[in-house]
Amino acid sequence: MGGAKVAPPTFPWEATVSANLKILAAVSATAALILLGPAVALADTDGITVHCVLVTVLDPRFSSCDDQHPTIQDAVNHAEAEESVLVGAGTYPEQVTIVRPLLLEGAGATFTTIKPGTVTSNTSSLFSGAPIAAIVLVDGTAGVAVTDLTVDGSAAASTFACSPGYVGIFYRASSGAIEDTHVTNVFHPLAPGCQTVLGIFVQSGNGGPGLNSNVAILNNVVDFYGKNGITADEPGTFVTVTSNMVTGRGATGLGDAAQNGVQIGFGARGLVSGNTISAHDYVPTDFVACGLLFFRAGGGLGRAKSNTFVANEQNICTAGAGPSPHSPFN
Repeated sequence: MGGAKVAPPTFPWEATVSANLKILAAVSATAALILLGPAVALADTDGITVHCVLVTVLDPRFSSCDDQHPTIQDAVNHAEAEESVLVGAGTYPEQVTIVRPLLLEGAGATFTTIKPGTVTSNTSSLFSGAPIAAIVLVDGTAGVAVTDLTVDGSAAASTFACSPGYVGIFYRASSGAIEDTHVTNVFHPLAPGCQTVLGIFVQSGNGGPGLNSNVAILNNVVDFYGKNGITADEPGTFVTVTSNMVTGRGATGLGDAAQNGVQIGFGARGLVSGNTISAHDYVPTDFVACGLLFFRAGGGLGRAKSNTFVANEQNICTAGAGPSPHSPFN
């Protein structure tokens, strides 16, 4: 999954953009959760709607807490649909899986970090079935907002390489928003050429509304990733990628990955606007590193508008037509 001359990962933009996606380009994660969540609110059954994880009295959100939990996953498991999980300052050595609509909010990307010491395969590609280890997995649901925290893959990255695939935040047949979050160090230092190493990944199963993904990716920092910063793949996927800072690892050489900042590919569609995308450069001549790659995008090329590109081998690349049987993360 390189650039214009890419070995893509295995995993057109419609003439008319839906009204709610136009709105999502400028709204907060909370508003996005409302827009993309279920049409009918689900009733609370236990009187607890705000679940907190080690939120202290020094945190201004403390008075909102209905309970406290020792881990993020424990709070997520307790939360019912459309409830909130507020995470206090600190570092949390865990993988998190979300399977119902909710808000996952940290105390700010500087203060709350999800950083597992090891990871295991907790899901798979909807296209190929290839195993994936996601630090934060949103699976088969709508209306999930992830905001105000850091996802750091550095500790686990040195414990394995290439298989399973490694992803910071994975929306798998899911919808919602990622906002004000830092995704970093999803990278194998001992195996930098691994292709299935992605900061943020959004994928659909191309099986109708229940398997589609629609995600607003707003005002995040994504850096020091293996292959791609932000990836959206497969028919049924739509992303709004707005006001993010996406920074590659600079010049990479033979045996390393030809990085891409943002990829819209394999039938996915998306609007990429107002981002700063920089430092993607592959030195050998057989592949090209791209700031923004539209690769076999469905029905057209997607749309890019008002982005700032700095120090990329090529700023915007377009390549291919139709799905590729050779793509390992398709």
